Amino acid sequence: MNPQTVFIAILGVTLLNGFVSPIVPLVFIMSPIWLPEFVPPTRIVLLYGTSLIVSISTLMLAAVPAGIFERATGRQDSDMTSMLVWLGAAILLTLPGLL
Repeated sequence: MNPQTVFIAILGVTLLNGFVSPIVPLVFIMSPIWLPEFVPPTRIVLLYGTSLIVSISTLMLAAVPAGIFERATGRQDSDMTSMLVWLGAAILLTLPGLL
């Protein structure tokens, strides 16, 4: 297994979190804040936008422990271990929606 396949797994986990996260209703309610005025506020647009926002937020938040791990160990490049830390953090962020 190479880092690219782990990254695809990270993307899959974060996309799953975009649909099952308990934060989705909150982001859905806050749609007047993040939705541009030229986009029609239909339910499907709001649902996909909400899912995308939660998924990207999960992707970015899960990268923080991996970055701290790389900095703490003095690694110059991302390797398999740091990608697995990133995947583990993404799974931990997804667990509240699955339970």
